[in-house]
Amino acid sequence: MTLKVTKFRDEVKEKSRLAPRPRKNETCCMIPARVLPNEKERLEALGSYGILDTEFEKDYDDLCRLAAAICESPIALITFIDQDRQWFKASVGLELRETPRNLSFCAHAIEHEKVFEVSDATKDIRFADNPLVTGTPDIRFYAGQPLVTADGFVLGTLCTIDRVARVLNPHQREALEILARQVVTQLELRKTLAERDRLNQDKDGFLSLIAHDLRSPFSGLLGLTDLLLAEADHMEKPEMIELIGMISQSLHRVYELSENLLKWAMLEQGKMSYQPEEMLASALFEEAVAPLQEVFRRKRLILEVTVSPTLKILGDRNMLETALRNLLSNAAKFTPSGGTVNLTADSATELRLSIKDSGTGMSSEQLETLASSLRAPSHRGTEGETGTGLGLTLVRQFAARHGGRLEIESHRGVGTTATLILPL
Repeated sequence: MTLKVTKFRDEVKEKSRLAPRPRKNETCCMIPARVLPNEKERLEALGSYGILDTEFEKDYDDLCRLAAAICESPIALITFIDQDRQWFKASVGLELRETPRNLSFCAHAIEHEKVFEVSDATKDIRFADNPLVTGTPDIRFYAGQPLVTADGFVLGTLCTIDRVARVLNPHQREALEILARQVVTQLELRKTLAERDRLNQDKDGFLSLIAHDLRSPFSGLLGLTDLLLAEADHMEKPEMIELIGMISQSLHRVYELSENLLKWAMLEQGKMSYQPEEMLASALFEEAVAPLQEVFRRKRLILEVTVSPTLKILGDRNMLETALRNLLSNAAKFTPSGGTVNLTADSATELRLSIKDSGTGMSSEQLETLASSLRAPSHRGTEGETGTGLGLTLVRQFAARHGGRLEIESHRGVGTTATLILPL
């Protein structure tokens, strides 16, 4: 059986290679399907389902068999139109997994919204010279219903094929349309389950890293407080102040992580609602800066704030304050002692809240990793400060809740500019 299928496939490929090349003074009737205007986006949509080159699956096989039975056809296929081929997810009556796209009836079918029907391929100029008509499997009749996603992309077809000329009756056409919608439903379900599994894996790894980040400052706190208890009677005041300062830093790290983790959990559980209100940008900046004043003082950082005293923002105060605080905290972390952090607001065409620092900056590779990761990679700051990477995740999610986005521009050794962009 394998030898037979391989031989058939090789014959089809050879005919495909020769078919578009008519001999001198001879006209080739076969007309290839046109490429759809949104072909690039269509192929990207097809790829997003992860369906190509997968194994046969019962759910798709059952729909294919049902289509063959209802339409009384010896051949039925669930096809997906790839760049240069049509690939079969399910097949009844045909021992192939793919054929060249330039021979495909389905490539013509995806140009239509409803069932595309060819009653006699030998009398249709588009298919009369097609090797699949002039040779095995001797196609005469074809009917294909496009598989259309909710976004309007046509991925392929559910089709039935016969070796005799005929037409579908109205009930068969309606059934083919219904079954095609069920194929798309199966695709969407498959995609949803795959995305759920991916997110669960990401979250498992994410929470594991968070647990590690929590243990680190707590271990430091325990060690420092034990030392303070044991040596307090013998310590000079400067030593005690230094030790208390270290404890304070560890507590701030634990508080920041706990606060971000709580808000992230509320977002994931749908318990943090978007509650917009009108506020002065200057007041929002003050709220975001206040918890970080000690950090800026300790590192002798210069904070420059440029904002119109009348500029107003419509948004969720809690989300925006948290987003700005996280961006300011990152700027302080990666800016060396004595550096500068600029906080500005611009509302020319859209609201842009920017934090620019004179810190260490990032390479283009680090920026790419930052953009594609669920959780930002954690790097030590200029004075060994650690982070969790959770802050930027929250900033992106809060920006999305406002219909906005986060943009980051950075250059190694120059600094970083993080801009929270919101609609006016």
